[in-house]
Amino acid sequence: MLTLWSKPGNFRSDRGSLHSVSGIFFCLVLCYLLGGLPAGLWAQGEDDAEYKIKLAFLYNFTQFIQWPPDAFQDANAPLMVCVAGTDPFHSEIEQELRGRLVGGHPIEIRKFRSNDQPAACHIIFIPAAEKKLAEKLVPAAKGSSTLTVGEIKGFADMGGVINLTVEQNKLRFEINLEAAMQTRLKISSKLLALAKIVKVGQAP
Repeated sequence: MLTLWSKPGNFRSDRGSLHSVSGIFFCLVLCYLLGGLPAGLWAQGEDDAEYKIKLAFLYNFTQFIQWPPDAFQDANAPLMVCVAGTDPFHSEIEQELRGRLVGGHPIEIRKFRSNDQPAACHIIFIPAAEKKLAEKLVPAAKGSSTLTVGEIKGFADMGGVINLTVEQNKLRFEINLEAAMQTRLKISSKLLALAKIVKVGQAP
């Protein structure tokens, strides 16, 4: 059952070389409210910039989502971010997140392998080229404490929890509330307020 709360949790995060990640997010929220990101970012096909921003989104989603305590083996266990299929994030971009903490848990990013279970991941990111894989993973994650995040047209429509989209050169994200309710996650109402809400079976 989906639980909402009005404020992000008291998550601890470090400072230093990672200031750009959190700074990007607040810029993104502002851009979202003001009408989107600069068109040049997408028009120039700057994949590094695009995926740095998307990785910042992934990190900042964790600031507005809570996992149940039993989703971690212990208090020091990592928050696992799994990337299904081809990893679009450069290693140096991923390294920026590995020094961060979420609720006291360090972030670990790894490739999702064919024999892995979705429940072993706290977040699964499914790139645009992996639609067939998404069709398998989304149902398999149902009822778990796994946040499914994609960038595939119709991802939220097929039951993914969050989908990152680019509309008219503007980065947006969709949340499928029905899918979220089938997880054990607590999602902040502030995050929902920024999202486009979609339903399973709703035409993209």
